[in-house]
Amino acid sequence: MERLVNSRQRSSRYGFALHFVAGATSVILLVTSLVAGVPPFVEYALGASLLVVLILHARMGFALSRLQSEIEIMRRLSARSKEASAAAASNAASALSAPANASLSEKDASTLERVRAAIENGRIDLYLQPIVSLPQRKPRYYEAFSRLRDAEGKVLKPADYLSAAEAANRIGVIDNMILMRCIQALREQRKRAPRLAVFCNLSPATIYDTDFFNQLTDYLEANSDLASNLIFEFTYPAIQTMHPRVEANLSAIARRGFEFSIDHVHSIDLDWESLSARNFRFAKAPSGLLLAAGRGDEASVAKLRAFRKRLSDVGVDLIAEKIEFENHMPEILALGIDFGQGNLFGPARPAEFYLGDDAPEGDRAAA
Repeated sequence: MERLVNSRQRSSRYGFALHFVAGATSVILLVTSLVAGVPPFVEYALGASLLVVLILHARMGFALSRLQSEIEIMRRLSARSKEASAAAASNAASALSAPANASLSEKDASTLERVRAAIENGRIDLYLQPIVSLPQRKPRYYEAFSRLRDAEGKVLKPADYLSAAEAANRIGVIDNMILMRCIQALREQRKRAPRLAVFCNLSPATIYDTDFFNQLTDYLEANSDLASNLIFEFTYPAIQTMHPRVEANLSAIARRGFEFSIDHVHSIDLDWESLSARNFRFAKAPSGLLLAAGRGDEASVAKLRAFRKRLSDVGVDLIAEKIEFENHMPEILALGIDFGQGNLFGPARPAEFYLGDDAPEGDRAAA
């Protein structure tokens, strides 16, 4: 919006200058037409100057019209974004507050109440884990995680409330609300790190919740500027069992420029061409799977090289994940893998650790 205000100010100054020049040229042209003895070429030059000024004035009018249209479009998108976000949060909150299960234990009910209170009061913290380029080990992307805090400030890890949420059949509701807050937190972080690119997991519960996923699609449509900062990650089993309606939503998101990643890859023999056609641009494979293939016989090594070339040909970047030990790095680098993720390069920490003023120099530069 600041850019639009500045544009209006510049346009105002430009318009004043054109009006002044047009008026001055018209006066001089009128005077010369009344004064005898003025050479004709002077009148021609002044007439041509006036014509040029009028053309510039018309062009300014078209430019201002386009600028006004841009302002109106941005206002409408902003309004749609707020409406979609509010609708998603409201629906999820009411579902989480509804009576869950008559047989729910007192302990589970208490746990769910802590989760509900944390979400409704915005106590959801964004955690990031770096994904580094190899062999430089410079952060290029981050994977996003969310952590809830109760009223006393204690962190609620998924393991703390997973069983209670499953017993109450509220996993999807919790995942959906956390996802929306995660996206909103990313938007806030972009103010300090405009080039920040984050992998955000979409759980099977979110994918199969058609109503919520439709709202998410609307939200992303209104926030298409996030496309360069947000990469949605799916597990391979979830992709295999997607409903056609979910596939249609994914296509809608992809058309708006959002890219996808696949993890929980159990084999290198997948239909990578089909995944690439659906805008999957990243594949995460456990380092153990890749190392095992690289340590096999000559046929296994050749197969792994063919796999790497196949990914490169279809435009999919391979990320070796769960890299924990330094002594595995020579083998991983020998495989020619471009990106790595794991505690060796940095565990999941609060976003402030990697993006704040006291962040490691490499992390700030990447962001």
